[in-house]
Amino acid sequence: MNNDAIPGRILIVDDDTALLEALPRALKLRLDGIQIDTSDNAADALDRIRETDYDAVVSDIKMPGLDGLEVLREIKKLRPKTPTVLITGHGEHDLAVQALRGGAYDFVQKPIDRDYFVASLERAIELRRLERRVDEQRHALERHARVLEHVDDGIFLIDDEGVVQHWNPAAAAVTGIEPEEALARRIDDVLTGWPTVAELVPIAPSPDPGGPSSKTLPLELGGKELWLSISGVRFVDGIVYAFRNVTEQRALDELKGEFVATVSHELRTPLAAIYGSAQTLRREDVTLDPETRGRLLEVITAESERLTRIAGDILLANTLASGRLRLNHKSVDVATLAGDVVDEVRAAFVDREDITIEVSGTNGIGEIVADGDRLRQILINLLDNAVKYSPGGGRVRLELEARANGIRFAVSDDGIGIAAGEQQQIFGKFYRVDPTLSRGVRGTGLGLYICRELARRMQGHVWVESREGEGSTFYVDLPVVRPVEQSEKAAVVT
Repeated sequence: MNNDAIPGRILIVDDDTALLEALPRALKLRLDGIQIDTSDNAADALDRIRETDYDAVVSDIKMPGLDGLEVLREIKKLRPKTPTVLITGHGEHDLAVQALRGGAYDFVQKPIDRDYFVASLERAIELRRLERRVDEQRHALERHARVLEHVDDGIFLIDDEGVVQHWNPAAAAVTGIEPEEALARRIDDVLTGWPTVAELVPIAPSPDPGGPSSKTLPLELGGKELWLSISGVRFVDGIVYAFRNVTEQRALDELKGEFVATVSHELRTPLAAIYGSAQTLRREDVTLDPETRGRLLEVITAESERLTRIAGDILLANTLASGRLRLNHKSVDVATLAGDVVDEVRAAFVDREDITIEVSGTNGIGEIVADGDRLRQILINLLDNAVKYSPGGGRVRLELEARANGIRFAVSDDGIGIAAGEQQQIFGKFYRVDPTLSRGVRGTGLGLYICRELARRMQGHVWVESREGEGSTFYVDLPVVRPVEQSEKAAVVT
């Protein structure tokens, strides 16, 4: 045994003063660095044991007052994990057996075999050290387990047999499987399809300060597919898996990819029109009449405005996401604003003579305190969508309604309608309705997101009511802000 690993502290109890002097000297020669306390009576020894957690206790089995067996019982009460080696006299075999049954670690007979005694004491000290280490690890695991109860990542531990030993609340929240449904069951039975996933998850041999690498994989749970980012770390008794639900993030990444492709298309079309018109105007070999030149210039102007709107939407969406939008609240004449917005949309869609754009409810509607430019932007976005998705002969209506706590704007159309499953999603950033279902109408997927976020920052709310094939109505509720609140709301809104 490696004596360098034995810097233990022991207590020797014996009423034989000669032995109390001889044993420590002998042990210090054999066990370098060992600390030895001595006591010549049981009462003093027990007081010392109360104060000090010794690595081992050596006691004579026969002493005045309390004998060794009684001392052993008291030690077990005070320090149940402290190994006790008893010294017995020749022929005291029965006492030795009683001592072992009473919890003694070992016994040595007089005359003492020094080699055996030292070896026994080394084993006792090493046992106590290992028990302390186990206790420390258990306490650490208990602390970690308490921490794991509150982390955001789902975490579960399986042993080498694949049986679930730990399942934290976050794991239950992500999977819908409660701890009592998972614990003590094979992970294959808890998570359908786990064997396939487990083969692909990288398992780190030990905890790495940089963290184990993870793998994003699909797993079917509760009849739906979730994408989980999963990593694993091997421990002594099994593997700890940590995972988080990245389904929404993955969907957002896909939307971002689609957004980039869409914006590329949206930019390419007006750029091509501008470039083609400009090239035609530059040609010296072609004589253009004033009307043709005028049409080409109109194309350049209109497509430039389209590019400006696209760039503006992208910049505004970024500003909204960062929380850096500054609102300028002031009194807004709602009726005048609504009339101006409808006139602007009519002018923008002058070529859609088959669409009727109407406004109603403006009489006596009054004023609200809001950012007029942002409110105009919301209404124009909604009316613009309504016209684009309306069939020939359809009507687009902007209706105003005074309510107890504010004003409601409703933009209705006779268009294709919106499926129930998409009525929340359409307000998400980058979300676009399937072009095959929207008559090929394209866009950046930012318009309704901008409407929702602008309304929120004016303490308002946007939602839609729609049935497929029966048109849609988008509602915007804005509160009537009291003048005393105006200065408060003119600050940066985050």
